[in-house]
Amino acid sequence: SPGRAMMGIMPPHIYERGPVGIVSRSGTLGYEAASQLKEIGIGVSTSVGIGGDPINGSSFLDHLKRFEADDETEAIVMIGEIGGLQEAQAAQYARDHMHKPVVGYIAGLTAPKGRTMGHAGAIVSTVGESAAEKVKLMRECGVKVVKLPSDFGTTVPKVLRR
Repeated sequence: SPGRAMMGIMPPHIYERGPVGIVSRSGTLGYEAASQLKEIGIGVSTSVGIGGDPINGSSFLDHLKRFEADDETEAIVMIGEIGGLQEAQAAQYARDHMHKPVVGYIAGLTAPKGRTMGHAGAIVSTVGESAAEKVKLMRECGVKVVKLPSDFGTTVPKVLRR
């Protein structure tokens, strides 16, 4: 949380305190979102990198619940990738239980099925784990999905109505 605490490996100069919660399986893409938001004068309430391995210490769902309950968070950026079902579960939770807008991105649209991409968690092995399937479900659940990471800076202000 900018101005309060930094844990892990995060470049502090890209974070400014503000109303957007970020939860990401990719550290680098989480940094990209924070950097774009800072460039346009929007800061971050908390940024969490949950990692891309199959077993995490926390999940998208855990952090969506926290962001929904946090008075300082007005919108959420959720960055996922191929493999696993966390993004689908989080999108369904957002649809059924959240009032705050969620902007999403899924890395790996061109990833071939069955091939590990970068780390153990990034592999499409079953139905629902491909980037295209996740994007489709997220959109059906009301998540505003951006096509490219470079779209965070233009999309987040719209959901914040700024």
